[in-house]
Amino acid sequence: MNHTLKPQVTVTVTEADWKALHAMLRELARQRVALEAREADYLVEADDTHLYRRLGYSTMAEYMERELHYSPHAANERLRVARELAALPLIAEQFRAGELSFSAVRELTRVATPDNEEKWLTTTHGKTARDVERMVAGLRRGDGPGAEPDPRLLTTRIVLEVPVEVAARYRRQRTALDKERGERVSDGEALDLWLRGADGPCNDVTPPAVQLAVTTCKACKQGFVSADGAMQPIHEDTAELLGCDAVHIGDLESDDHSRPSPTIPAAIRRKVFHRDGFACVVPGCRAKRNLDVHHIEFRCHGGKHTMEVCCVLCSGHHRQLHDGRLEIAGRAPELTFRFRPDGDVETAMTTLGPTWDYAGEGDVPIGDAEERR
Repeated sequence: MNHTLKPQVTVTVTEADWKALHAMLRELARQRVALEAREADYLVEADDTHLYRRLGYSTMAEYMERELHYSPHAANERLRVARELAALPLIAEQFRAGELSFSAVRELTRVATPDNEEKWLTTTHGKTARDVERMVAGLRRGDGPGAEPDPRLLTTRIVLEVPVEVAARYRRQRTALDKERGERVSDGEALDLWLRGADGPCNDVTPPAVQLAVTTCKACKQGFVSADGAMQPIHEDTAELLGCDAVHIGDLESDDHSRPSPTIPAAIRRKVFHRDGFACVVPGCRAKRNLDVHHIEFRCHGGKHTMEVCCVLCSGHHRQLHDGRLEIAGRAPELTFRFRPDGDVETAMTTLGPTWDYAGEGDVPIGDAEERR
C-alpha cells in the first residue's frame, strides 16, 4: 500500500494582517456588548409599554423567545439584568461603552448596590466573566468584594446530555419525588436522593448515607468538603446533619489504622428502623426511602445513642430540623412535632401529636405487624 504524504499548506500572514485581525475582533466584541446594553434599555421600555400584547403574546418572555430568539431562561435573565441596571449607573455606563461583558454584568447585578458598585467595578477590573462569577458566588445583594460567602448559597451547575428514554425516566422520578414530598423538590435535593440509592429496597435497614470526610479548621471549627477538586466550606448546620448518621473514617492527617466507625451503633440503628416501620416518623410524611437516623437530643447537647433518643427521618425533614423549621420533643416513640413557619402564624402543621399508638410492650407499631411478617 502506498502512502502519499500531502504537502503542508503554509499560510503566510504578515504582522500587519494579524494585528489588524486582532483589532477588528476586539472592536466587534466591543460593539456586540454595546448593542446588548442598548437592547437592555429597549427591553425595559418594551416590557413597561406592554409591546408584547400588541403582537398577541401573553408575556414579555414569550415575545423574546419568539421574536428575539432567546431561550426562556435567557429571556428572563436579560430582562432581570436590564431592570437591575436602572439602579446601577456605573455598571450600566461601562456596559454601554462595551467595556463590561453581559456575563460579567449579569453576575455583578446579583450583589451590587448603588453604595458598593464602584468598589465591585474596581475589584473586578481585568477579570474574566468566569472570575466574576466565582467572586460573587455565595454572596447576597449588598455584600462587598471582601465579604465571606455563605456556604448554603454555593452551588455548582451540572449539564447532562442523555437519551430521550433516560430523560423520560428522569421526569417520572422527579414527579414521584414531588408527590412524595408534597412540594417541588430542588435539583440539588433530587440528585442527592438518587445518589443515596433512591432505587434501593424500602424494607431493609440501609447503611448510613454519608461517609464523612470533612476537614475542620482547628481554630475556627469551620468544616470543609472536597468539591470540584477544591475544598468548599459548609454551613455548621450541614456539618451537624452529615454527622448525625454517618460512617467516620478518622483523622485525615493521622496514620492511625483504625476501622471506620458508624456514628450510631449498628444494633441500635437496626432496631430504630424496625421500631419506626422503615419510614419517616413525622406525621403525614409518606417517605420510605432516603432515611436517616436522627438524635432527638443533639449529641452536642449530651444526646446518647439510645432507642428513646433516636428516630428515623427522611432527608427532607432531617434538613428542616437542622435548619430550625421543625422541632421534635419527647422520648421515642412518644414524640411531638412543631413546625415553625415564617412569622407569628398558626397553621395546621404548627403542632402535631405522637406518630402512632402502641399495642403494648412489643416493638411493632399497630398496623405494621402483618406487613412485615
